[in-house]
Amino acid sequence: MRTPAIFRRARSSRSTRRAQSATVDATGDQTIRQTTLPLSNLQRDLLARCATTPLLDSFTRLLDLCARYLGPEDLDLIRAAYVLGYEAHNGAFRKSGEPFIEHPIAVAAILAGLAVDAQGIAAALLHDTAEDTDISLETLSATFGETISEIVDGVTKFGAVEAPKQGDARAPGASSPSLSVQERKARANAETVHKLFLTMMRDPRVVLLKLADRLHNMRTLGAMSDRQREVKSREALEIYAPLAGRIGLYGVKGEMEDLAFSYLYPAEFARVSRMLRDEEAKRAKWAQRMCDRMRRELAASGVPAAVNWRLKRPYRAWVEAREVGTDVLMLNDLIAFRVLVTTIPDCYQALGYIHRLWLPYERIRDYIANAKANGYRSLHTAVFALDGRLAQVHIRTHQMHRAALHGVATVWLERAALGAHDPTGQAPRIREEQPLWVQQLASWEHDLKLSALDFVDAIRDEMFEAQVFVFTPHGEARELPAGATALDLAYQIHTNIGDHAIGARIQTTSPGGALLGREVPIDYVLQTGDVVEVLIDPKVYPQPDWRELAVTRYAREKIARALRLRAREELGGSTPRKEEPEDTLIGATHESAHTSPLTHPDGEQAITRLASCCFPCPGDEILGLAERGAVVSIHRACCLRLRAILARRRERGEPWAEPLRVTWDRIEPGPYRLRLAIWGQDHPGLMYEVSSSVAALGLSVIHAVATANQDRYKAAISLTLEMPLDVRRDTVLRKLRAVPGVTHVERDTRKGCD
Repeated sequence: MRTPAIFRRARSSRSTRRAQSATVDATGDQTIRQTTLPLSNLQRDLLARCATTPLLDSFTRLLDLCARYLGPEDLDLIRAAYVLGYEAHNGAFRKSGEPFIEHPIAVAAILAGLAVDAQGIAAALLHDTAEDTDISLETLSATFGETISEIVDGVTKFGAVEAPKQGDARAPGASSPSLSVQERKARANAETVHKLFLTMMRDPRVVLLKLADRLHNMRTLGAMSDRQREVKSREALEIYAPLAGRIGLYGVKGEMEDLAFSYLYPAEFARVSRMLRDEEAKRAKWAQRMCDRMRRELAASGVPAAVNWRLKRPYRAWVEAREVGTDVLMLNDLIAFRVLVTTIPDCYQALGYIHRLWLPYERIRDYIANAKANGYRSLHTAVFALDGRLAQVHIRTHQMHRAALHGVATVWLERAALGAHDPTGQAPRIREEQPLWVQQLASWEHDLKLSALDFVDAIRDEMFEAQVFVFTPHGEARELPAGATALDLAYQIHTNIGDHAIGARIQTTSPGGALLGREVPIDYVLQTGDVVEVLIDPKVYPQPDWRELAVTRYAREKIARALRLRAREELGGSTPRKEEPEDTLIGATHESAHTSPLTHPDGEQAITRLASCCFPCPGDEILGLAERGAVVSIHRACCLRLRAILARRRERGEPWAEPLRVTWDRIEPGPYRLRLAIWGQDHPGLMYEVSSSVAALGLSVIHAVATANQDRYKAAISLTLEMPLDVRRDTVLRKLRAVPGVTHVERDTRKGCD
């Protein structure tokens, strides 16, 4: 990771640095200093052994970097941590052949580049001791205190220092001994991620350390086997890079994505990287002219600004090009210009002057007034610039720019810049209020009691997938996964609002900019920018089909619990005990709500089968058609074939000319067929990628038809899947929507109906 300029301007004399107060240069960079707690006796013993411990060149460079913003006592703490880490790892080597201690030193250097405090640096030097050596967490706590011990514990793999509790169904070791090695490893990995996220909510240094650890592992992944490179790279793309983006560490996110890209798709990585290098060489002079022109014009208008430009990174360019079905070089934000000013009013003045200079293209995105979920703030605009080229321009203050680069780590940079420190060694407060996605993590843990595997699935499916941003009538921003409905928003606001929701009043803007308002049902799919007022009726309660309307796990679980509670109340039973496992409750609900098996008109118990003419799915309104042999075929209520058969029977005076009233709880549970309509930007391999996503879910494709419009690079796919009951429909939709190039996926309900 590139060392922030904040360090590059530090004075060479340590005594001068200690005496110097924080200063700010023209670009907003600052000289910084931090202090920490006095050393304990055990730490002094370690420090005394420092004279006889070999000082590696990498550790000397780390000390030099830390000395630019930490005081003498902080450096002594770091030296003591180095001695213990060196002694614990002495004689151990990585697969690359280098001494193992080089890894924690490199991780600590990444954190030092973010000005993380001495406790964070010490924890980085010790982060593998509890997992890979005889040093216990208790020893770390006694030697360095609870803060450092807890940070190390937060990044330690589950199972390395703790055994699952007896009877704990959520622990990986509590499962059946018949589980395979792969299944046990998957559960242990899930517990590790689960533990990381929960600890992160208490101390953000935990997630910074874990990301630095993963980043260095990705940098040195070349020494691993092909299989290990693939597994680690996919974990980086699915969990750790999105997490870095969530907390605003775009530098870490970008590098991690590019490294994973290079291992998973080496040929594509080489091709895209070569194209970007060539394009950079072609556009460099134009980009510099743009920077010089904006800098001169803004200075002449009384708004001094630093102006630079950046080239899109290979992985992002590759993904975005595939999503829109175009070539990498056709992306209009391949190059983006950054205008850095001093104050927020300067941002808006600069925007006005740039629009006077060049005609704007499309709408302005104001992330200053409405910051992103990770705290990112900036003004985004596009203009018809020099030589008739479109240019993306991002306008923000120097402080916003540092936050955009370093995310939650900015708090240490800012605090250190002021020479401030916390004598307790506790983590600084990142924001006065936790962002909504962190609150969601807490809800999953405390309200839903999700298992580790479900927790990680929820993170992948909801937290790191594409998001939509809507507003309440009071202007409060709300973030939900793409495809979320008004019902999901109602439950996110409050359970009681969700339980009684009947629809929503939506205000949105038309393509022409006019404000439009309308009332929509609870299954309305939210769009970014919607202003949503949820409508409620105290007489309305959750219905079984609501579970299919909701997309978020939180809403589905709340609906399921409300249904179970009402079912028990109607039967005069008690409410479910808190300690009852979720699976048990679901089974009890099915039995409680179950009335009596469906009976054929001839008096026998019906043998049911789902009709292939209209593809009924659980949650649909259905009717039964009596046939010979006690068979009842199940059709959607709108089925044209059902109507035709019944009409013909009535004309001929045949028996069973009326449909049977049927509900899903009277049908023997079993797999069903789901027909999907998929649209996207056509490109080679699209059908293969869709099929691979389906196969990854363990589903069978019954029928598939693909058509393409070559002139417009559009593709349409009709897919029929065999759906087991344990696979959720919304999970399938989300997986398919995540396929590069796919723009829309929905259930195709046209088959057999009006």
